[in-house]
Amino acid sequence: MNATDAKDATWYCIRTKRYKESWVARQLMESCAEIYLPLLRHLRTVRRQRKWVIEALFPGYLFARFVVEERFRAVRYTSGVVSVVSTTNGGPLEVDEVIISTLRQRSTVGYVEILPLPFFPGEELEITEGPFQGLRALFQQELKAGERVAVLLELLSSRVRVELPREYVEKKPDAAHDHLVA
Repeated sequence: MNATDAKDATWYCIRTKRYKESWVARQLMESCAEIYLPLLRHLRTVRRQRKWVIEALFPGYLFARFVVEERFRAVRYTSGVVSVVSTTNGGPLEVDEVIISTLRQRSTVGYVEILPLPFFPGEELEITEGPFQGLRALFQQELKAGERVAVLLELLSSRVRVELPREYVEKKPDAAHDHLVA
């Protein structure tokens, strides 16, 4: 694509085959002025271990900047492309430059990182993993740089302080229950 085409190019959202976003992005580099594949870095449990994984922020989608009148067919029929996201009348849907620049600002190190929500002292949490799975507890404090938390469990009519990995607890999903389950 030449310099005059690049300034007339507009951003579009491309739907790809699942897990083929990076491969399709490389294929589209010849047809488009610019390609943007926003990535997400987050913790995931893999074989009982918490590991950082990087994957597409929008699974099955990427953004491409091209002149639709000249490159639509080349983009649409690139191997791995399912479709160009379109409007209700069938024309390709333009993506505002502000959306792309906002996503880029959020991914200054190459990916967007989602950090866990903070807990507040006294907040009721649900234990989702480990030997206390299914019980509710009161958050007390963060330990070891946020990797572990101290919670209070109500066991045998008394509150017991228990330290758990942070990933074992999450904010209480159901606000209808106000009491701890023991």
